[in-house]
Amino acid sequence: MSSKISNKCYDVNLRLTYGMRAIGKGGAAARIFCGLMNLPPPPAKFERHNSLFLNVLKTISEDSMNAAVHEAVIANDNNSNIAVAVDGTWHKRGYSSLNGVVCATSVENGL
Repeated sequence: MSSKISNKCYDVNLRLTYGMRAIGKGGAAARIFCGLMNLPPPPAKFERHNSLFLNVLKTISEDSMNAAVHEAVIANDNNSNIAVAVDGTWHKRGYSSLNGVVCATSVENGL
């Protein structure tokens, strides 16, 4: 039994990368996990798999933000002059975090 290949990467490697990203871990945690599960080590090109996800997530987030802007403009009587306050945080302190959260709030109505 072998894994399907998509984007020149084995499906199991993409799933491992996605799983590690989902819990805020990287290549080192993937190597530990594979060792504990008695699996072969993850691919040496772990960062390349991250790059695939980055490209997809950029597209999805840009589409989502564009849809939110369009929705806000319609709710504001087609006026694109909208003020927002933005704040964000990281999953962990320092610069080693892979996950972050951003919140944008309308200045006028707090939504």
